[in-house]
Amino acid sequence: MKKLSQLTFVLGCLLAANLSFAAPVEYSVSTTVAAVEGSYVGDVLIGHTITGSFIVDNDTANAGPGSDPNPSNNPGHEYSSFWDFPGAPYEASIFNTNLGAGFSNTAPPAVVVNDNLFLTSDETAGLLPDGTYDWIEILSSSTSDYCPGGGAPCTPADGEEWTLAIIADASWFTDGAAIPAGLPASYTAFLIGFEFDAVGNEVGLVFAPVDTLSVSVVPVPAAAWLFVSALGGLSLLRRRG
Repeated sequence: MKKLSQLTFVLGCLLAANLSFAAPVEYSVSTTVAAVEGSYVGDVLIGHTITGSFIVDNDTANAGPGSDPNPSNNPGHEYSSFWDFPGAPYEASIFNTNLGAGFSNTAPPAVVVNDNLFLTSDETAGLLPDGTYDWIEILSSSTSDYCPGGGAPCTPADGEEWTLAIIADASWFTDGAAIPAGLPASYTAFLIGFEFDAVGNEVGLVFAPVDTLSVSVVPVPAAAWLFVSALGGLSLLRRRG
């Protein structure tokens, strides 16, 4: 009985510690479609409800080899840093509740960090005025790369990209973390989807301002880590007994 009590205590301490330091997070979102263009017309309608789940990480130590910690000034691809997260538990899914159909990523989801960068009003579909903001983009994709050659850059092709953009004023990123751990006190957010043809032309667009957004810790890695740690604790108690 004493050993059981000791193990229960060990499990409780491990669980409390692990949850407090867990890094994978899920962004859950519900949106209402406000604009539809191109290939989505006649399928996705204005007023449709689209929900989404994006599981990424706020710890860059868990990022994949496709990440870029350095700023990019490439036109159309400016950012402060870029972090992709391959493998479980990282994933993204989009679901149109009116159609009963959705989208799941095939490429690793990613977080694009934009620290104190300029946005035009057109880039937010008029939701915000021109100005300097802190914002993140959480990316999901089912595209492949189309590389035309001749020195031209590769572009996404033959699939969809869905992005959750969360935009705040230029004081959001103040804690020194490469990726912010939570939501700012005040923000504007929207979901935007693009469809590309086989040679990288953008053929469809969906724009949906966010109605609700929440961030929560993903418990799956915590449970796995706890199980391994608990086995170690049990072995130790056995040896002491």
